Amino acid sequence: MAASSSSGTRIVTLTAPMGLRHPRYPLRGRTQLLVDLQRQCEGQGDGRLHVLHGLSGSGKTAVALESAHRMQFRFGAAFGRCTWWIDARQAALLEGGLRSVARRVGVPENLVDADEVVDVLWHRLSQADSPWLLVVDGVDDPSLLDGPGQLTAGTGWVRPHSCPCGLVLVTTCDGSPDVWGAGAVLRPVLPLSEGDAARVLIDHAGPDIGSVDGAYRLARRLGGLPLALRMAGDYLAEVNEMPEAFRDADMPAGFDAFVRALDEPVGRELSPAPMIADMRLLALGLLERRGFRYATPLLELLSGFADAPVPYTLVLRTPLLRGRDGLEEIDGTAVWRSLRALAALSMVDLSQATSAESADHAVVPATVRVHPLIRDLSSTPRYFPLVVTLLAHASDASQAGKPEEPGAWAGWTLLAPHVLHLVEQEAALAQAPAEVQILGASAVEMGARYLQARGLARQAEAVFSKVVQWRTRLLGPSDPETLTAQHNLAAALHDIGELAQAEAVYRRVWLGHCEAQGADFPHGLTARHELGRVLHDLGRLTESEEHLSAVLQSRRRLQGKEHGHTLSAQHELARVLHDLGRWEEARREYEQVLRARRRDLGEDHPRTLTVLHNLACLAQDGGLLEEALEQFRNVHVARSRVLGRTHPQTLSTAYRLGCVLRDRGNAADAYALLQQVHTALASSLGDGHAHARRAASALRTLPSVSG
Repeated sequence: MAASSSSGTRIVTLTAPMGLRHPRYPLRGRTQLLVDLQRQCEGQGDGRLHVLHGLSGSGKTAVALESAHRMQFRFGAAFGRCTWWIDARQAALLEGGLRSVARRVGVPENLVDADEVVDVLWHRLSQADSPWLLVVDGVDDPSLLDGPGQLTAGTGWVRPHSCPCGLVLVTTCDGSPDVWGAGAVLRPVLPLSEGDAARVLIDHAGPDIGSVDGAYRLARRLGGLPLALRMAGDYLAEVNEMPEAFRDADMPAGFDAFVRALDEPVGRELSPAPMIADMRLLALGLLERRGFRYATPLLELLSGFADAPVPYTLVLRTPLLRGRDGLEEIDGTAVWRSLRALAALSMVDLSQATSAESADHAVVPATVRVHPLIRDLSSTPRYFPLVVTLLAHASDASQAGKPEEPGAWAGWTLLAPHVLHLVEQEAALAQAPAEVQILGASAVEMGARYLQARGLARQAEAVFSKVVQWRTRLLGPSDPETLTAQHNLAAALHDIGELAQAEAVYRRVWLGHCEAQGADFPHGLTARHELGRVLHDLGRLTESEEHLSAVLQSRRRLQGKEHGHTLSAQHELARVLHDLGRWEEARREYEQVLRARRRDLGEDHPRTLTVLHNLACLAQDGGLLEEALEQFRNVHVARSRVLGRTHPQTLSTAYRLGCVLRDRGNAADAYALLQQVHTALASSLGDGHAHARRAASALRTLPSVSG
């Protein structure tokens, strides 16, 4: 299970990864294909999707990169600003990328995160009068392109257009005509001819490795698959750079010797996967001979993670690796040298740490990604318990930061796919030792907390339910860790509007802690605090005030007036006082909390923004519309920047802002904002959710709707 969200909440880039293009090595055998693609941007475009499909390792992405390079050379530097590259291996990256494209082409900001953005985007692209290129790379699952419509019907996220100078280029392994529909041109990226394949070998291995005839024989033996050719050429280059005294006699150093090595034992099939497997063994053997004895077990270990970039600086902690089977004496230097050696032979891709495209410019950790074919061939169950252990330690708040803190999201964006992948490996996890299962539950729980923090409460609820099941089975229903999982489940139920269920679970958790640890146990107080919040949202204000007042008294006595938990209880009690009509009391409580939040957390922290939002609500309810308007606008801008435009808290502020605009007579702006809020809430929480119904009701009060 992978986290997904809109562009406002997901780190994306639209820049073509030109670092993966190798100017030193010409792209062989694709000349006519490149010419045909360039014509699409020269006023001769047919408006259809051009789908590059073929085996993994056939060079589809290389063709797309070369197309982008040649078109920028043809049309000039300005074309770079009209070239957009979207990684489509995950739904969130695809959607976030397309919404970012919409923003780049001038789609109004209030529509960028709305469902109708897809129609507006393609209308804009169809009306363009200058060349543009949109690459959708790595479409492993074409159904992700359906989006709000259907790919085959031309109503998906990616669709045909009517611009004669625009090109939509898709790379995928799936070339089935019925998957893509009549609006697509299927362009197979086939294995290279023997002549072109031989030239690729010579490009990578060097001109003095062997005869041209030998290169032809090896090219034929490798089936013309570009990835296999590149790996073989790089291997031979490495061998021939070694001093002869250090070479083993059986190491193939030429094209014909490589063919003989591949042909032992006789009778192997000549399909790409076995050839990649053969070359994988040869390459790993070379690395081992060169002293990289940890390269093979590290590759096997990395292949046990999800098919996503692995933030290796967070995950590969040498104290946890050392002493494991095959990794007995490994240290940080050996890890780093092994990763670089694997990358040099094209078995993994390494990326450097970068600055996130977010308000706080957090650092996105460096990653390693195993090529899918290599991952399939290297994956074994041997290191599964170690993968779980590494993820549990990496996802601990002391390492990765709390998932609820925006400053930690750059790292959590990378960790989440791996910890949530453990849900899909439930059967394997159930076979692991009990202590490993417990660690796995902790890692998954942290991933679910990240989903919830990003506003994906429904997805979080499903994962929290799994954690409750696992901990109940492993630890029993009354264990503190099980109660914590139930507490988190109740929080997700609260967020999706299942208030009665949330109340029941919170009450059970609170009473469970009280029975085991007493009424003042901190976790019990937290559960009672959340119970008070649910009762508030159920409209049972007297009960809510009773619980929150008791929690506040205990917090002040045990932790002091300035502790974060005390301030949270004080803030929630102020909300109840507000709804009870005791506005001046509520204002005093809010302002005390606000001073402390600003001092301890800063102006833009989500908790500070929540207090500012509620003070604006107080001004609105008191008829101070000008004051409320300014405050809501400021909070909306800040929440959009920190949390994203479609986060539930941002939408809550947008709803209130829309109502103030309506009450001040600005019906047009109010309608646009409230429509955006309703669309987003209905999409994420369903039309029946109380907040979605509230937005729909507000829309009906506007003249443009009722008229």
